[in-house]
Amino acid sequence: MMKIKFVIALLCYCCIISCNPSINAEGLYGKWDYIKIEHPKGDSPDLQTNELKRQGASIEFSKDSTYVIMWAGKPLSHGKFVADGDKIMINEDLPDGTTRSFPFYITKASDKELVFETKTSTNAKVTAVRE
Repeated sequence: MMKIKFVIALLCYCCIISCNPSINAEGLYGKWDYIKIEHPKGDSPDLQTNELKRQGASIEFSKDSTYVIMWAGKPLSHGKFVADGDKIMINEDLPDGTTRSFPFYITKASDKELVFETKTSTNAKVTAVRE
């Protein structure tokens, strides 16, 4: 009886784990237009589709493992990325020639929509759609 309970608990755990979104680099390639930016802590205003469209906010992932985030017609951030299951590791090239690394945690991923979060002092949740 104890073995059956353990097996059932293990199967439930595996089902929960398998529900986490996962993506590989090929699933990211292309341009993704931002349609919503939320700040769960309330420390910055949320941005909606109209403002993001006006700013031309987007992220583009290329086959050479580079990315660029565009804002107001200019690159806001650029560098290299690595897709790693439920996160995208960003290695941002900084103006002084150094880099900084941080993850984007994926909360939803499909061929048309991508939702990811940063978990820093100013958390942001970004919803983007493939162009």
